[in-house]
Amino acid sequence: PDSLIFGDSVGLVRERLGRQLAKEHPVDADIVIPVPDSGSWAALGYSRESGIPYSHGFIRNHYIGRTFLSPSEASRKLKVRIKLNPIRQAVEGKRVIVVDDSIVRGNTAKNRVKLLRSAGAKEVHMRISCPPHVSPCFYGIDFPSKKELLAANSSLEEITKFLNVDSLGYLTVEGMLGATTQDPKHFCTACFTGKYPTKIYDSDDKYKLENKRNCCRL
Repeated sequence: PDSLIFGDSVGLVRERLGRQLAKEHPVDADIVIPVPDSGSWAALGYSRESGIPYSHGFIRNHYIGRTFLSPSEASRKLKVRIKLNPIRQAVEGKRVIVVDDSIVRGNTAKNRVKLLRSAGAKEVHMRISCPPHVSPCFYGIDFPSKKELLAANSSLEEITKFLNVDSLGYLTVEGMLGATTQDPKHFCTACFTGKYPTKIYDSDDKYKLENKRNCCRL
């Protein structure tokens, strides 16, 4: 969050994402909580725009990495179970808005909702500070194949039911791009739109560039 990318403060852009999210998907609730640490700045922006108090509803285990990067389903689920712990005193009996930066496969988000329910949350409303991921990335980011992407194979209603949330809202592509000072044409949005800036071949995968580099070295 303390980085500058193309002159924009990453933290402030994330906060603007949260503010825009509150405009696009308002809901009556008692508190706004982030999924730490990825959702912290966007949750702060959502809180400031909506006027709903910001609170901490999870404690994060900082010795667990990004769960969606884990190589197997079993290891992802294990890390999800031990990565976050809910704070019962903060969420019990409350209508909670949970803000996170993305949903990829959905297993992690579903588990977080389950944790909040078990801690006594009265309602759980999930807000995501980016659009749904509907296409894989072929440029090195670890978004999996299309068949593994939850939003590529499910409607908003189906995802809401799968996650067991009272409501679900994703940021629009326009809202996301509007949070920066840059020309929207300068950004790749392929994972959100399916429109790639280069031609993609059937045999391509996320290791395309690495494979080409290693081949050239030989």
